Amino acid sequence: MVVAEHEAAKFIQGYTQVMVQIYGAVPAKPKMELLEILAAARAKYVADRSLLEVGLRELEAKSKVVPPEVVAAIRSLEVKKWVYLRDTRSHSVFVDPSGEAAFGVLGLTQRIRNVIGGSGAVVETGIVRYAGHYVTDGIVSNLAWLGSNYRKEYSSVVASLRKSGGFHASCAPSLKKHHPSN
Repeated sequence: MVVAEHEAAKFIQGYTQVMVQIYGAVPAKPKMELLEILAAARAKYVADRSLLEVGLRELEAKSKVVPPEVVAAIRSLEVKKWVYLRDTRSHSVFVDPSGEAAFGVLGLTQRIRNVIGGSGAVVETGIVRYAGHYVTDGIVSNLAWLGSNYRKEYSSVVASLRKSGGFHASCAPSLKKHHPSN
C-alpha cells in the first residue's frame, strides 16, 4: 500500500526541495503551512513545466542535488481530479477522470484511505511514476465523496478496464518523461 520507507524519504525530501524552490522565497515564518506551499508550487509547475529546470539549476547552484529518479518522477507528475475508489491489499484504485484507464497507486507513507478519511471520492492529487510504481505525491485537495451508485458504476469501469488491459498497477522505472495515462 505504500512505497518502501527509504524510497518514500528520498522522494519526499527531493520533491519538497524542488517544489519549495519553484514556489520561490519562503519567509522564515511563513503564513502558509508547508503542505499549502507545496500545493501552490505544484500548481505553478503544472502550469509551466519549464520551472522544473529552473528550480533544478537554482538548487544545483546551492550545491543541492536531487536524485535523478526523483526528478524523473516529478517530470511524470499528472495532477487531475482522480476518482479514488478504494484500497486493496496491494494498492489504492484510482480511475482517470476520462474513465479510459485505472491505476493501482501507492501512498508515500500512508494508505490513501487514511489520508482522506475514507474511500470512494473524487480527489485532486498528483500521481507520479516512481520506484516501479504509480505513487501519489500526498497532496490532496478538492475532495468530493461519491455516493453508492457512483461507486458501483466506477467499480464496473475498473472491472472492464482490468479485462481490456486498461488497469495499470506497476510501471517500469525510467528516467524518461512518462505520464500515468501511458
